[in-house]
Amino acid sequence: MRDDLPIYTMERTVNETEIDHLNHVNNVMYVQWANDIAMDHWLNAATDEMKDAYDWVMIKHCIEYKNSAKLNDEIVIKTQVGRATNVRYERFIEIYKKDGMQLLAKTTSDWCAVDKSGKPVRISQELRDLFEIHS
Repeated sequence: MRDDLPIYTMERTVNETEIDHLNHVNNVMYVQWANDIAMDHWLNAATDEMKDAYDWVMIKHCIEYKNSAKLNDEIVIKTQVGRATNVRYERFIEIYKKDGMQLLAKTTSDWCAVDKSGKPVRISQELRDLFEIHS
């Protein structure tokens, strides 16, 4: 993550439904958590008018798994947005075990802004400014 960009953070505790047959968090859950924090970031930063006009869809996702989380582990998830093109926003996410801040996974994804019909829309200056000031 970059030091010059705001970071949005959320915390959660690993629950039983997230554990797989190997007794650790299923890898699919890290993608779910990435989606959850991106949506939470949007919902906490955007105005009601923006939420009524836009949605976001993940169109590309790359994840690197570093360590495993287990049942009842407290997790810290951090995100920030990176560069924007006309219709895509780059988003970085890091997932840590809270005790000792051990990195569990890190992701880079591209998100597309869409209107309520699902059609891609241009990322306006208003949307760019939104992510630069909210953390």
